[in-house]
Amino acid sequence: MGSGENSPAMVTPHQNILKELGKSSYRINLDTPYGFQENANEMTERILGYFEKNVGYPINDVHFRSDFEDATTALAEIEKADWLFSGPGSPTYALKAWASSGASEKFHQVLERGTIVMASAAAMTLGAKTMPVYEMYKVGDAPFWLDGLNILEKATGIRASVVAHYNNTQGGTHDTRFCFIGQRRMEVLESLLEKDTGILGIDEHTGISFDLDTKVVEIFGKGQVTLRMNGAEKIFANKTTHSIADFAF
Repeated sequence: MGSGENSPAMVTPHQNILKELGKSSYRINLDTPYGFQENANEMTERILGYFEKNVGYPINDVHFRSDFEDATTALAEIEKADWLFSGPGSPTYALKAWASSGASEKFHQVLERGTIVMASAAAMTLGAKTMPVYEMYKVGDAPFWLDGLNILEKATGIRASVVAHYNNTQGGTHDTRFCFIGQRRMEVLESLLEKDTGILGIDEHTGISFDLDTKVVEIFGKGQVTLRMNGAEKIFANKTTHSIADFAF
């Protein structure tokens, strides 16, 4: 999901996924992406409340911060999960915890028996490369990529960097598309990618789902999904269904 993971627009997509797993499934929220924030506990309460009251499926919170204080316990919880959700925060912070703790392999194991729902910052860790958006947009670092978890390619064969908030317009007087960094820096980032690596851009309040058994891909929400590679572009409109093969260049 590109954003809006806890909004009214995403209630039905969440419900559709959870109905397939059933009430007896074990469901967890990983707090990693926002774990560094002073309001982390408040955000957790909001997420848990959304799934219990709005979606109708209570979920369990799992603490998993980059200081690894709860890493052993968190990994054990992931091993039990049929459904795993993680969302807003910092892609860099989440990547630091997940890439060096063995969490990535645990995510693959969840996919073998259930579902992973990643949104916003968490979604951006799933690609071959991860955009360090805060370092660029807030700190002023020159455009660069970090190695991502590459779960997207391992699961679907699509080698791309996931960019959430793809159509953001919050800047008003300046360009904040492409997860706030704007076109100028996005073009630099694209030039730094290997020729076999694309960009999977997910608009705000929009999601893309991959059924790994049927190879069916669905676009849902309010916007569209954009796949770019070496200057070529494919647009996948909302409320459309495709095959994973359609995402090849």
